[in-house]
Amino acid sequence: MRIPKFISRLAWIYVILFSLWILLRFLFFDSLWWLALINTVALYIFVPLIIFLPFALFSKRWSLLFGLCFPLGLFIGLYASLFVPSFPSPVSQNQQTIKAMTFNILVENQDYDSIINTVVENNPDIVGLQEVPPSQVPTLIKKFSKYYPHNAFHPVELSHNVAIFSKFPIDKFITLPAPLIKRGIQLTLRLNNGQPLEAIVVHLTPNYPLNKFLQLAQYWYRSRAAQVSYLSNVIKQYDEPVIVMCDCNFTDTSENYSQMHKVMSDSFQEAGWGFGHTFLGKFFPVGRIDYIWHTEDIKTVKAYVGKGGGSDHLPVIAKLHIVK
Repeated sequence: MRIPKFISRLAWIYVILFSLWILLRFLFFDSLWWLALINTVALYIFVPLIIFLPFALFSKRWSLLFGLCFPLGLFIGLYASLFVPSFPSPVSQNQQTIKAMTFNILVENQDYDSIINTVVENNPDIVGLQEVPPSQVPTLIKKFSKYYPHNAFHPVELSHNVAIFSKFPIDKFITLPAPLIKRGIQLTLRLNNGQPLEAIVVHLTPNYPLNKFLQLAQYWYRSRAAQVSYLSNVIKQYDEPVIVMCDCNFTDTSENYSQMHKVMSDSFQEAGWGFGHTFLGKFFPVGRIDYIWHTEDIKTVKAYVGKGGGSDHLPVIAKLHIVK
């Protein structure tokens, strides 16, 4: 009898701590770095439900089951839509449909054949890359030129940069302002029907190096908040469609995600399936931090996470229908 009572007490402690987290999240969201960290890994806060819900049900502890309905309901509210099939609206023949990919190729990754194979297998029209080594730009241009006649790279030779490869011509190219956004470019692409499309490729501040976590965590979250605020203001200025291909380094339970979502739609949330984790842990994907965002004049027909490429990230691919 002691074990069930012990599990019951643990479950109630979980409910209390969960409620405290929700209260602090409501009051402060990511303004406190340690709370921002908890919000970042919020998906895993729901893992104890796998144990506590069956325990409360089969042991007929109805008050505990009622208490657990709070975290269960929030989990359903946050993630249920990712497991419901999407039914995109019909695509008109005279409107443009494109496929975009975002992929952090990992600066140490020298397997360029694997990178190109991953891209070619998914056949996107636009490819936004992060962590591109400047020394390997000629190699990438040579390997991609057969498939993508147009490209642009971040002009400053940092340890790694961002780049774009496109089947569409580039009308305009600018670098996003440093040091606010250290790695970011914006292009105006001319689509097949002559319509302009603003494409942004960006790599937001990473959680690195981890051995300096306590010293740098506050800077990481503050820096990304400023970057998201800048991007949001830029996007509001455009009447034409905009897409953002991003290694954002935040998850969909963060305040940065909520701020970005106010001005753009998350293609995977709109038409993806499952949790969509893109960052690879030691044994399996552990978080969704790579995104293809788009403005309201674009609808996602299909979105999914790709495979391979030799990186510690998986690519995200989205088929987009421009409705404007």
